[in-house]
Amino acid sequence: MTTTIIRGQKADLTKTNPGLDRIVVGMGWQGSPGVDIDFSAFLLGPGSKATADEDLIFYGNPAGAKGAVQLQTESRNAYAGVTDNEQVAISLSAVPAAYERIAFSLTLYEGEKRRQNFAGVNGVYLRIVDARSGSELVRFTLDKTSGVETAIVVGELYRYNGEWKFSAVGSGYTGGLEALCGSFGIDVQSEPEPAPTPVPPAPTPARPSNPTPAPTPSAQPFNPVPSQPPQPQGGNPSPLNLGRPSQQGGGNPPASSGSGQNGSAPRVIPPPPGSSPAPGSQSGSPVPALAPTPAPQPASPSLQKIELTKRGDKISLEKKAGTNSIGEILINLNWNQRQGTGFFGKTSGVDLDLGCLFELKDGYKGTVQALGRAFGSLDNEPYVMLDGDDRTGTKSGGENMRINGAHLRDIKRIVVYAFIYEGAANWAQADGVVTIKGGGPDIVVRMDEHGSRKGMCAVAMITNVGDQTFSIERLVEYFSGHRELDQAYGWGLRWTTGSK
Repeated sequence: MTTTIIRGQKADLTKTNPGLDRIVVGMGWQGSPGVDIDFSAFLLGPGSKATADEDLIFYGNPAGAKGAVQLQTESRNAYAGVTDNEQVAISLSAVPAAYERIAFSLTLYEGEKRRQNFAGVNGVYLRIVDARSGSELVRFTLDKTSGVETAIVVGELYRYNGEWKFSAVGSGYTGGLEALCGSFGIDVQSEPEPAPTPVPPAPTPARPSNPTPAPTPSAQPFNPVPSQPPQPQGGNPSPLNLGRPSQQGGGNPPASSGSGQNGSAPRVIPPPPGSSPAPGSQSGSPVPALAPTPAPQPASPSLQKIELTKRGDKISLEKKAGTNSIGEILINLNWNQRQGTGFFGKTSGVDLDLGCLFELKDGYKGTVQALGRAFGSLDNEPYVMLDGDDRTGTKSGGENMRINGAHLRDIKRIVVYAFIYEGAANWAQADGVVTIKGGGPDIVVRMDEHGSRKGMCAVAMITNVGDQTFSIERLVEYFSGHRELDQAYGWGLRWTTGSK
């Protein structure tokens, strides 16, 4: 019987299935034409970090963990009448104790360069199958993404009190496989810069009577899987090359024979410049003196800001580089600062206030806002704090609220809202915008669904995703006041009239 779970839920594997050892993790999806999707798995130790490049299981390294994890790209089987797009076979009992988690991800190949994202991918699922009986144990179907992610950590296997469990993560990221490698501690080789346009050679002077023959340039073939990869002379090892086998001068890499570190295949690394061709390799043609100018590549979209434009758009925050934390999150509210002139020459403007409803994992609920002077706390519950109150809108920085990401596991959900404390309920005049900073590119939500005369706007929902990250979902829904907003999202607080 299949256990169906949703994002953020967990499921027991070995505890509820005594004797379970060999499993198959299968993933499937329906992609749009021209969208190239890659599957990968990360073998993670303490702190959810990889300890070696061989801990990335992908098309260039199909096996790891001393053979306990094997990518089945060329030998996939049908289970319950369905053959998954990708499958990885795992012997749970054989996974070395150094590995605490195995994270399964999907990435778009050259997603940023091709201006593609997971909005064009539907029906993403992950299932865990008992390889011995063929029965499906767990299934997780990912809901629609926000349309900006080029990488998704779909789920994780992890050890807990000597048992294996599965967590449905569903966290989206920008930056593709390279960004995921960086977040898990794997250094990736950067893409080579385009070759400069060659300069035509200068006129050749008259030949001498006995010219010295010029040495013939040796071809630089690329051996996709060298039997003994060249070792760097001191310092850090060479960064991992994520180039596909077809782009490296060879076909699909052979399965691991257990000769590499942790029993995995060696990394795909080109031979150093000037080396001789490996025996049996095919030499390429010498490069002509005037190579054609490379075709210009389309500019990659800017990832400094991501704007959520439709209700329900959602994206997950990224962890800070080199850490297992998303760090502090800053929520900024800003709006139109222009003042209008009213009767007797007085100036008037709109005063927007920033606030939130919070719910912690222990059941504690409340609000953070200037009204009632409930400014919160960053180091103590609720781990959310309002910096201050801009009564006029003349502060260029607007209003700021902070969330302590170090207490991610203590926070269940947060609804960020803005309300018009003074001035007419005219959101078009206010032109409010909320920017969420921290954990990747800035996330922008504009309160631009005008027409409502109600003075309160629910801007965004921040939700804990498997104690790994926060997802940010655009709301932009208007209410007459705090009570109505409370009821809409099921907080159950008691409200009284307040002032500031």
